[in-house]
Amino acid sequence: MAEIALPSVFWPSQKHGLRSCSLILGGLSLLLCTAHLFAPRDAAADWSALAEAKVLYTDNVFELSSSRRLSLSEDPSQPAIVPVKKPSDIVWEPSVDLRHTSNPTNLGPTEVSFKAHGFIFTDNPIFNHGNYRIQVKQALDSETSLLLRYRYVPNLFLGPNYERRTGQRLDEEERVTSHIWRLQLERRLSEHLTATLVGRYGLRQFNDVFAERDTTFWTSGSQLEWRMNSWLTLATAYLYERGLADGRQEVQFKDDVSYRQHFASVGATAQVSRFLSVTLGYAYRRKVFTSEIVGDSNRGVIDTTHQGSAELTYEVNQATAMTLGFQRSQRSSNAATRDFFNTNTSLSLQYRF
Repeated sequence: MAEIALPSVFWPSQKHGLRSCSLILGGLSLLLCTAHLFAPRDAAADWSALAEAKVLYTDNVFELSSSRRLSLSEDPSQPAIVPVKKPSDIVWEPSVDLRHTSNPTNLGPTEVSFKAHGFIFTDNPIFNHGNYRIQVKQALDSETSLLLRYRYVPNLFLGPNYERRTGQRLDEEERVTSHIWRLQLERRLSEHLTATLVGRYGLRQFNDVFAERDTTFWTSGSQLEWRMNSWLTLATAYLYERGLADGRQEVQFKDDVSYRQHFASVGATAQVSRFLSVTLGYAYRRKVFTSEIVGDSNRGVIDTTHQGSAELTYEVNQATAMTLGFQRSQRSSNAATRDFFNTNTSLSLQYRF
């Protein structure tokens, strides 16, 4: 694969450029207006930041991005391609999360956060991309908070694929830009139990040759977190998602990627000692493609993904922590060409200031 210049990797395609810019500005404006309404004029404010440097080894560069985002807090429906060759690579993941906290006199603390996260591949730079997130979290009372988030992932390279629009099935690069809005209500039900309601709305915009795959989706679900005692916390979550692609109305291309998806996860965090903690997790995703177009290879396809993960975190001091992570994903399908395995091992250093 030929290397692509960095600007084209991190920004939308020409087709969606103006629309993407409008969506980005709209998302940012909504969040900034919300922050402006809640932010106090003369209350004390505080700035903080969390910087992280992570190095990761993956045995399948095509599946890494989708596997890494298979969680309630990320993007558990990101599409992925399963090619014949599955190259491994070392990936560098720098990120910084800037936070501004103020203290309104009416409701409670207001936190505005911006995070930029880069993915830099050593041997496969065509996969380089950025993930950007801005959010506002407002305390409604001492037990309840409301979070509004906008996530932007531009021009993500999925892999080579056969296009359908010309009728010649040419081998082309498939890319997608994602805009995702998230509304989350969190309520502490008791001293040990916290419930969260989640709603998402998103747009996936593909490059010109795969435009029939442009998808609008919405998600609803919940999470329950149970702090059993001072050293063990359990969590379980479920999300339902419906995605509708333009291809369902463009039957001539026979490429409708509309779907229904169920996502569930369970996890446990144990504080082994004062400085050492272990987090274990399991995630399950079932994606049912709903195409009714005769001759569409997506018709009747059901993909099932299982993922296990483990993280060992050591707090060097109040500001610094090191994390060793392991993640294993397995996808099976009634379309054999969609099966894959993906194993990721990572080491990260976090610094809070």
